[in-house]
Amino acid sequence: MKRDKGGDGLGRELGELYASVPVPKAPAWFAAKTMARLRREEKKSRGWFGLPQWILIGAGAALLALGWLRWESQPSVADAELFAALDAMVEEEKDSRWWAGL
Repeated sequence: MKRDKGGDGLGRELGELYASVPVPKAPAWFAAKTMARLRREEKKSRGWFGLPQWILIGAGAALLALGWLRWESQPSVADAELFAALDAMVEEEKDSRWWAGL
């Protein structure tokens, strides 16, 4: 296979020299080796359930962000409310013991 005389805009002399050189051909094993490498790389980029890793990473980041935002919006319990609930539990236990005769 020969190249065209234009030489891809290299000028007359370089174009003729470029056109006189035959196009190099890849060895016969090149296509098979390249395809095997591409298949290995494609398998490596897969995560769980055959999904691409970028989808899994994106979903994980979205869940983390959602959890972070939801955590900040949780209602806070004041210390007074907490101690009032604990005191009520203690009083209820005292009443239960009195009724049981303990």
